[in-house]
Amino acid sequence: MKFTTCLSLLSLLTLTAAVAAPVYSQSNSNPSLLSASQQRSLKSLGINIAIPKYVPQGFRVVSVRTEPCRVGSSVDANGVCRFGPQYTVVYGNARNHCFAVNATGGGLGGPSGRYTRDFNSEILGKMDVNVGTGSGEPMTAAIANTPHENVWTSYAGKSPFYSVGTTIDNRARSATTCNKAAFMTPNELIKIAQSLEFFR
Repeated sequence: MKFTTCLSLLSLLTLTAAVAAPVYSQSNSNPSLLSASQQRSLKSLGINIAIPKYVPQGFRVVSVRTEPCRVGSSVDANGVCRFGPQYTVVYGNARNHCFAVNATGGGLGGPSGRYTRDFNSEILGKMDVNVGTGSGEPMTAAIANTPHENVWTSYAGKSPFYSVGTTIDNRARSATTCNKAAFMTPNELIKIAQSLEFFR
């Protein structure tokens, strides 16, 4: 009887420990998704590095590209020159769906989205999410909840500038096997962008 009671108690404690044990999600493991060498490469740029705290389940870092300011460039107190420095961190999953976080010191410009919606980021302030390119029509709830091929944010911040999107720069794409399938909804991209945080 005593043996049975002890065995039952041991089983209960084991079950309790299993239930209480923390489950670590990939969605909250940054910057550990970056290798030590990737972190060193990013930090060598001398600017604030923004990466998302939230990463959709199944995604990992598949490529990091950094480009410092050109030799002889004038660099300000933020470590920024006219066209740099720049970085692109590409995240991908087993289906070769990809999105990227980008940063640049300047040289910005480009089209508006076909559909657009504003949102706020804790570290970057006002941002907007866009689908495709076009005249910037207001984004409906249905569009925001539908996967699209080209979902992106305009660059935001006060130099350097940061953006998130599913369109991968050709120089960064060359190191990946990313496809152009429509997999990301604007609402999911907003969630990623709102989780951006600086790491040292």
